Amino acid sequence: MGEHAVLHGCPVIACSVGLYCNVWVQRRQDREIQLQLPDLSFQQIYSPYQLTDYVGRMRLAWAHYRAAPSAKSFAPLGTVDPDHLVKCAIGEILHRLPPGNWRGFTLQVQSQIPPGAGFGSSGALAVTLTAALMQWFGLKEADCPLEPLAMSIERYQHGEPSGIDHNTSLLGSVIEGRRNAKGEFNLHTLPAIASNLLPDALRLFNTGTANESTGQVIAATRHRLTGTDNPLLASMRRNTERFGSLLRQTRPMPETFCAVIRDYQADLESLGVVPAAVAKVIRAVEKAGGAAKICGAGALSGDQAGALLVLGATNLPELAHYRQINAPLAVAGLEITRS
Repeated sequence: MGEHAVLHGCPVIACSVGLYCNVWVQRRQDREIQLQLPDLSFQQIYSPYQLTDYVGRMRLAWAHYRAAPSAKSFAPLGTVDPDHLVKCAIGEILHRLPPGNWRGFTLQVQSQIPPGAGFGSSGALAVTLTAALMQWFGLKEADCPLEPLAMSIERYQHGEPSGIDHNTSLLGSVIEGRRNAKGEFNLHTLPAIASNLLPDALRLFNTGTANESTGQVIAATRHRLTGTDNPLLASMRRNTERFGSLLRQTRPMPETFCAVIRDYQADLESLGVVPAAVAKVIRAVEKAGGAAKICGAGALSGDQAGALLVLGATNLPELAHYRQINAPLAVAGLEITRS
């Protein structure tokens, strides 16, 4: 709750989902770096210098976007390379090491998280890649903090991420983020949603990958949330605050949750990030007495908008077209193992 609005100073709440991104690193006998992405049937070998050059270009592209955010300035970051973020992560790590410390390895990535669908797939990938590479190269947290490095990698995917996605993957549970007077993003853990609400009433569905990336959607709609006393932004802030208050209650009423979810969904539709086909399904849920909202950036076109949170009325035939995500909520965050 709070997507889009968080980029304009509003609070945001996110919950971890029991879907996982896994990264393995294994030594090679040479100095080459081999990437294996079996989910995408992709494999490629690079020299370290190819990867440092690649992330160098992405750094310049991001700086240009940051100076003047727009759909046009975001375009150079919107690469279609299947290994884009992996190359960026490795390149960022290599830039923090003297070339004499570079060594070859094979890196394999497998992920259960639907890409481009509001489930934080790039945030999870950024955290997992960073942790694996820091372990591989022996980088200490004091010298190379994991969280800001993961944030820098997320920028190459989203342009201006809020920080909530990768922090939720890192920390797990239910996370609330707020900006202080200095503009710094402060995070703390909230109690999980009331247990009597989770088992029967709350469900996650995947409506399918959006036509546009998160960065493209944000770049195209951010102007609708700017300006002093923006009424849409004020509504988003108010509804996120209401949702946070409910999470702090001992026995929140499902009907009250429904009201807040409906209201924030209306905000997202006013922002223009909910395709008509998805909005039609949401109207059916509401008519049946439930509530639903997209989670994540949404989409500007097409019939798919990624993650859909549904409270009540989850057995409707209209929802049967979407994949239900049968995974626990509020799970633990990053885990590291060695062998």
